[in-house]
Amino acid sequence: MSEEKKADKELKLVPFITGESVDLAVQVSEMASMVCKWVNDPKVRRYSRTVMPLSLDEVKKWFEPSSDRGLKDFVVFLIYHKKDKKPIGDIGLNHINWLNKNANIFFKIGEKEYWGKGIAAEASKLVITYGFTELNLHKIYSGIYSPNSQSFEVSEKLGFKKEAVLKEEIFVDGKYEDIHKFALFKQDWLEENK
Repeated sequence: MSEEKKADKELKLVPFITGESVDLAVQVSEMASMVCKWVNDPKVRRYSRTVMPLSLDEVKKWFEPSSDRGLKDFVVFLIYHKKDKKPIGDIGLNHINWLNKNANIFFKIGEKEYWGKGIAAEASKLVITYGFTELNLHKIYSGIYSPNSQSFEVSEKLGFKKEAVLKEEIFVDGKYEDIHKFALFKQDWLEENK
């Protein structure tokens, strides 16, 4: 049995947030090789904007305990597919600004056979609910660059509104692309989810 399959089989996850087809769980160090595979996969990293290759040792450091006992500026969850009983990606909030109550949402579906199946939208709904109800955020935002049309669709379905376009902001595949900035405010989210 390969090390990856063995790690999958032995992975014991406790859901932190439960959904219909996916649960969100805390990432565990046994996942390092899987996460490393995702961040270095050319198709996956293209949309997550990972531009430098990462070694397994570098990825393992993400799972080490932090000595910082203060408020973190990020939270990352594993996306766990309930029916197939396997981790398929990650999602979270980063650049959390506790004073201004805003954060950036991000996700990565590392297992490409799950692309286009509505999983990013479901996992995003769970994180948005967590961000507004548990963390008491005022605004959740995202930045999506032009070729990533599926993320545009997910953002709009979730109620995000376009705030700005940063022209030729990111260099991807040999050319400069625009980044589209989207935002969702708690008050609008509350109105939609009465």
